[in-house]
Amino acid sequence: MGIFRILFKSRRRLILLALTGLLLLPVLWTGLKLARSPHSSIWAGPYFRELLAGRYNGAHETTDMFFIMCDHWEPGKGAPAVVRSRDWLERYRSVVASHKDSDGRIFQYTWYYPIDNLDREILGLLASCAGEGLGEIEVHWHHNHETSEQFTADLEAALPEFTNVGALVGQPGEPPRWSFIHGNWALDGSSPGQCGVNNEISILQEHGCYADFTFPALEASGQPVTINQIFYAEDTPEPKSHNTGIEAQVGLQGKGLLIFQGHLGLDFRNPLLLIEGAAIDGGEGTGLVGKLRPPATFRDYFKTSRISLWDNIHIAVAGKPEWCFVKVHAHGHEDAEILLEGQLDALLDEVEDYCRRKNVKLHYVTAREACNLVWAAEKGMDGNPVEYYDLVIPQPMNRRLSNPEGN
Repeated sequence: MGIFRILFKSRRRLILLALTGLLLLPVLWTGLKLARSPHSSIWAGPYFRELLAGRYNGAHETTDMFFIMCDHWEPGKGAPAVVRSRDWLERYRSVVASHKDSDGRIFQYTWYYPIDNLDREILGLLASCAGEGLGEIEVHWHHNHETSEQFTADLEAALPEFTNVGALVGQPGEPPRWSFIHGNWALDGSSPGQCGVNNEISILQEHGCYADFTFPALEASGQPVTINQIFYAEDTPEPKSHNTGIEAQVGLQGKGLLIFQGHLGLDFRNPLLLIEGAAIDGGEGTGLVGKLRPPATFRDYFKTSRISLWDNIHIAVAGKPEWCFVKVHAHGHEDAEILLEGQLDALLDEVEDYCRRKNVKLHYVTAREACNLVWAAEKGMDGNPVEYYDLVIPQPMNRRLSNPEGN
């Protein structure tokens, strides 16, 4: 009997250990995923605090979803790049032709075109697309300037190239107004060796920049500790002035540079526990970190659970939760075979279907239009959001003059 009693107790201990292991496995798996994602310590703490506080519980009553595509569009320059760009834009036209939002407006693209690879002929091709009503051009820059003086001089030399094709300006002779993506994920000197300009935010604003669309930056030290918010950052003498700021909110006119972020968090409903980084590139073209193996089809990347996660994380102006902003980024030219061979089409199908099932009005907007909507929300404006697309920053010339309706 003593032997049986010992065996029984041993078996019970093994069962308890097994159950404890199973309960701890998700915690250990989460820790492993975060440990393997560089600089996750910046955002993981704030994310879990907000998660436990119930911020991401899905108790939002979204009536309007604004979808913004911010592409780090980097074709290079020279004759081969021009050929590649023509091909990319033709393929893009055919992909988006069938994708329209609740207002009947075709999908909108925002091409963040790089100063460091600027080609006038390619800029002209993008300007033609803007004139067709397909999107707008904004400013991208991979730079590692060490002095503010050189950064300013190079910026002042580049901006006229954009305005010469009617981008960034509403009328001839007007100063440019634009948004920005830092190509090295290193805004305001936030990544040693990648950018040494600690007053970059001030310089950008002085030259017409009203918003930054760089973040999230999953594996970069430039990622702010403030996550899943639209907020204002004011420059300081120290680097990484955008680390914290004042959230955009109804009834308050923000001061500083508008930091317009995309979603950052964990997808617990996926058995692989993927890290959401508001991207549709990287890896096998998903923007999701932590995959054990690639899904069988592109449509497996964009199941309802992912669109629902974007809605639950819910980036909005504080005090106006019914307007939900979904900002994703891509490297669409580098990943053309992924983006244009099924991925973008699958994503838009899923977003459109999600909004239909949830009775949510879907709006395809550019980065500029999204900022105007933020300012409309701050002013407490109601009604049809389409009326506010040009509220503060007008349509660029290359769009309005070629396409008088501005569609």
